[in-house]
Amino acid sequence: MPEAAPPALAEGLLRLHAALNLRDLWRALQFLARDTLTSNSQTFEVGHRPDGIARKVYRHAHPYTPRELRRDHPQRAWLAANGGAPAYRLSDIAPPAALAGTPFHERVMRREGWDKLLCIATWRGRELQGTLNFHRGAALPDFSQRELRVAESLQPHVQTALGRVLAYEEAGFLAEHFASMLEEVPVGLLLLDWDLRPLWYNGEAAHGCAVWNHGERRAAALNPRRAFRVPQALARTCAEMRAAWEAAGGARRESAQGPRVLSVDELGLHAQVVVRALGVNSLLQPAFQVQLDYRRPRGDRNRPLSPGLVALLARLSTREREVAMRVREGLRTSEIAADLGRSPHTIKVQISSIFAKLGVGSRSRVAMLLNR
Repeated sequence: MPEAAPPALAEGLLRLHAALNLRDLWRALQFLARDTLTSNSQTFEVGHRPDGIARKVYRHAHPYTPRELRRDHPQRAWLAANGGAPAYRLSDIAPPAALAGTPFHERVMRREGWDKLLCIATWRGRELQGTLNFHRGAALPDFSQRELRVAESLQPHVQTALGRVLAYEEAGFLAEHFASMLEEVPVGLLLLDWDLRPLWYNGEAAHGCAVWNHGERRAAALNPRRAFRVPQALARTCAEMRAAWEAAGGARRESAQGPRVLSVDELGLHAQVVVRALGVNSLLQPAFQVQLDYRRPRGDRNRPLSPGLVALLARLSTREREVAMRVREGLRTSEIAADLGRSPHTIKVQISSIFAKLGVGSRSRVAMLLNR
């Protein structure tokens, strides 16, 4: 692009590079197209299936056409053979005389009301990432060589913006999946920022913190997420670790400071705290990673959960895990019911469900599996 771009073009490029999701990117592309390339309609296709059809299509003044009718688009084969091409005109790869009367012309072009096309293609290596298509009808002339050069000069901006948006959305997609998976882990997981504010926690951590703050019986009557608060003892430990980290200085901080363990034996609560600086961004401060194990106090309460036990407990719901851990400790049905504030009948139903999910037929077998 010229160094001194027109104000409208400069604003369009700013909008383009500020977009953080596909919908905002599509709006920015429409704003940019309005002042650079005249057309009757535009489409923005993102991601492509093995058959060449886009996974997501945005349209402006462009009618919908069934997917099966678009499979014979001439650009499919041309793009497959010309990976990395920044832009092209349909008239350069399929002359109008060659398209006239073809099924694609009759079933797609005529249906959608266009006979001229200019495409900006974006790539990730040799893989087609997306296409921005400008369509013109019979009332407008074909796209000129100058307009093709404008499209080619815009292509690096479109490619960079789309690549950034897809990476951003993929990171969010993975983060949601990780959070969903960790929600079912039968160990409390809590992440605190450098100022001891919670960044993320799963349901088990919320329940454990509720017991820590309010005791077992009151915690049973609370919504642990709404009542969430970092326990004071845990906050003090994190503050001490933060002071030690800042005093240590240099690269030896993390290696010099091992994990800290807190235990409240009367509640069966055990927490392990670690300071982590992941080094992804030097401007981001370290965070506190907390693993919180809540178990009823019994003789084996100091024994950590084994990977096999974690896998077994992952088959159960949160309420079933609470019952299973008490069966592990040898509590009778009436004791479990009193401890959890539920009726004995409810406990019996949940024990039956535990038997079915773990593939056992007795309480002693449950205890044996969970005490391995």
